[in-house]
Amino acid sequence: KTGLSTAATELEKLRGLHPIVDLLFDWRELTKLKNTYLDALPDLINKDTGRLHTSFNQTIAATGRLSSSDPNLQNIPVRAEFGRKVRRAFVAEKGYRLVSVDYSQIELRLAAHVSGDEKMIKVFQEGGDIHEATSGELRINDRRLAKTINFAVLYGASAYGISSRIQGVSTAQAEDFISRYFEAYAKLAAWLKKTVADTKAAGFVKNEIGRIRFLPEINSSQFQVRAAAERAAVNMPLQSLAADIIKMAMNKLAEENLTSRDDCRLLLQVHDELVFEVLENKIETHVPQIVKIMSEIYKLKVPLLVEAKVGDNWEEMTRVQN
Repeated sequence: KTGLSTAATELEKLRGLHPIVDLLFDWRELTKLKNTYLDALPDLINKDTGRLHTSFNQTIAATGRLSSSDPNLQNIPVRAEFGRKVRRAFVAEKGYRLVSVDYSQIELRLAAHVSGDEKMIKVFQEGGDIHEATSGELRINDRRLAKTINFAVLYGASAYGISSRIQGVSTAQAEDFISRYFEAYAKLAAWLKKTVADTKAAGFVKNEIGRIRFLPEINSSQFQVRAAAERAAVNMPLQSLAADIIKMAMNKLAEENLTSRDDCRLLLQVHDELVFEVLENKIETHVPQIVKIMSEIYKLKVPLLVEAKVGDNWEEMTRVQN
């Protein structure tokens, strides 16, 4: 770090300047996939069941999210092309299909709910696209960029943080984006500011239903420590409420006998997603029941949108019309 560096953050700045930079990123991605998944997972298959069995932990993540270990099946890649191929190895038993049911844009919906921001609420209530709406508000005509900014703000990112994530965007441009964003969504801006102030005064932050996270470091004299705590303070009420909502949904699904029966079993929870294995001729019966329970488990000021996909493996899945 004191001299020449091939750290990912440094290489990212060199993208496009030489062909070897992209090749290095590809090599690192493939090496990680090979070491973490292709070489490791086959050795962890249970000899009696022929399946992988993970452990879910209730009390490790500070936000209340479940975490997965031995092996961690929550970080099977989903974005990168090579990584998605790993998901093809996760297949349904013969006669069954995999069903993925997830909450769509739940943290942005929760941001609209807890802040009471009328513009955000209106977009979600009318079934609009929040990223398109933000693109229009910021006058940037770029949905992908608007999406990045939407989520960056919820995670308390600074102008420097946003500019470092988005190629071709300077810190000054990012500052302008944030300024226009908070002007457009004024109530969200006020809620974020109040949340940080309240956390500094109390030393902890809590979500709408009472889950608490202590953050005494938010009053640290060290800027980096304090800034990290401020980011955690604004995200915790959203991410932890999302975690609590899906846990409540899982409990309700269990009560309705939709998690461990022969024709419908819950296999995995991956943050905002539940993965089931459902008998082929029971898809039309059970999937609407699952979607209904998940979408009605908690009342928000905006719809709690749930999307279902069905496939023979975890990578090649087709959306089901709710």
